[in-house]
Amino acid sequence: MVLASTDPPEVQLAMNRTWHLPFRWVSDPDGSQLAKPLDVWNPERGGIFKPVVLAVAPDGREVFRELSRDFTDRPDDEPILAALESLGLDPVSVPPWSPDVEPQPSERAFTPPAFIPYFRAIKFNTGALAERMVDERDREQLLTEKGMAESFLAAFDEWRAEHAPDRR
Repeated sequence: MVLASTDPPEVQLAMNRTWHLPFRWVSDPDGSQLAKPLDVWNPERGGIFKPVVLAVAPDGREVFRELSRDFTDRPDDEPILAALESLGLDPVSVPPWSPDVEPQPSERAFTPPAFIPYFRAIKFNTGALAERMVDERDREQLLTEKGMAESFLAAFDEWRAEHAPDRR
């Protein structure tokens, strides 16, 4: 798995260390290396990646692509995992990321203490708004968003349990 963003490597390393991510990062500040060739560049939003999950087989075939509408719209894990499992590949252990840069957190970075209140607000607000909707399509979108927030909160509970400070 590779995460790509327009952030410089220093910011990516800080994010990696904050969240203990077992992934590689690729910095593509102008979108020329990945975003534009993959048709996921968003010049209207200041030149950033469109939110996308893309799985590519070793032979270069795309086996999964979901382009989201915005940063809150994320696919469920199951279709992604099914696409990856269909390749029949053995798991690969990735050594820790150690670029020749010092971590430099971004002011925009999402920190663990901000995670719970942010997604709790999404969960409760979308649930309340869904009750007001008369259009079933709009209601369904809000309930989908609520489900995403619930999924993120559950995943964060697991993450916290794995990364809890040792209190011995």
